[in-house]
Amino acid sequence: MAKIVVRDLRSYAFHGCLDAEKKIGGHYETTVWVEGDFNKSEQTDLLKDAVDYETLGLIVQEEMKTSSNLIENVACRILNEIEKSFSNHDLFNVGIKIVKINPPVKGDVPQVEYIKEKKYK
Repeated sequence: MAKIVVRDLRSYAFHGCLDAEKKIGGHYETTVWVEGDFNKSEQTDLLKDAVDYETLGLIVQEEMKTSSNLIENVACRILNEIEKSFSNHDLFNVGIKIVKINPPVKGDVPQVEYIKEKKYK
């Protein structure tokens, strides 16, 4: 088993329950990982047999463009898209961490994180 990790993809997005968050937006960092049996790509050395990390990044960037009230919703959409895009691979675990930088909440809160994993085996 192996793991591909795409770490700290930066986005400016418009997620949140407050009108100001949807209007002004905010900074996010997203990390995604995919665990699976990557023996085929190790042997063939072909991108078509691999979990392409560029595709992972593009999925994150595309889903971050769609505004949601909750980052939980965004994370779920991203994981679903990853699952669809790599359904022909032997995946064991797919995960995500979305970090909302300087959320507009009372108190000194530099960031909020949401982490979710989907296990297949």
